[in-house]
Amino acid sequence: MADLLDKAVLIGLGLEKKAKEMFEELEKTGQAGKAAAGAEAPAGLSAKQQAENKLVEEGIRILKEMLSTIKGGKEKLDRELIASAEKILTRLHVPTESELDVIKEMARVSREKVDKLEKIVQELETRLGK
Repeated sequence: MADLLDKAVLIGLGLEKKAKEMFEELEKTGQAGKAAAGAEAPAGLSAKQQAENKLVEEGIRILKEMLSTIKGGKEKLDRELIASAEKILTRLHVPTESELDVIKEMARVSREKVDKLEKIVQELETRLGK
């Protein structure tokens, strides 16, 4: 269980590092956009608008990368939690669903046999009582 918590902390640290890198990159892009604002603007957009568009596109790309990283971390954490839970349930000898189904079927068959035997015993008692 401690191993699982260590992995979760490492995932969190990795996400924090990735987020810092993305924000630094956004900051650099914003500074570059300010420097480019004085240049001539092709395609009918002002230099400021072009810089803003580039900044927004970079921000979107970075956020997509961040979401992808977070999603990967979540999936890894889910796998680790499931594996740990299965190990714990195995150690506690908790039956699986399929094992419970087998036990239920065995109980049903046993109950039917007991009912038959009770009926036979009752008939024999009736015969002996007469």
